[in-house]
Amino acid sequence: MKNLLWGLMLVAGVCQADTLASMPNQGGGKIVLTDDKCVVGGKNYPTLNRAYNYTSEGYTMDGCYTVEDSTVVVVWELANGDGKKMRYSISNFTLIKKSKGYGT
Repeated sequence: MKNLLWGLMLVAGVCQADTLASMPNQGGGKIVLTDDKCVVGGKNYPTLNRAYNYTSEGYTMDGCYTVEDSTVVVVWELANGDGKKMRYSISNFTLIKKSKGYGT
């Protein structure tokens, strides 16, 4: 099932930018993976895709991610301009299903 998820994520790169998968985070919000090319702090990362997270209080953070084996690797942009690399098991993410007629 997870192989199907990541296969769909790769194919989605030729479609309109979209949310691909998400998982709950410790802040009561979610970590969200998109198929957007990653641009953080004005710098382009053409081999990475955009991730973001938010908390129940409304705090957000942007980052870039890639998939290594069965792990999602995200480099989160910190307020001071530094990055923090985090690894998440791919099994924690849920594929976001598009509804019929989406994007038309």
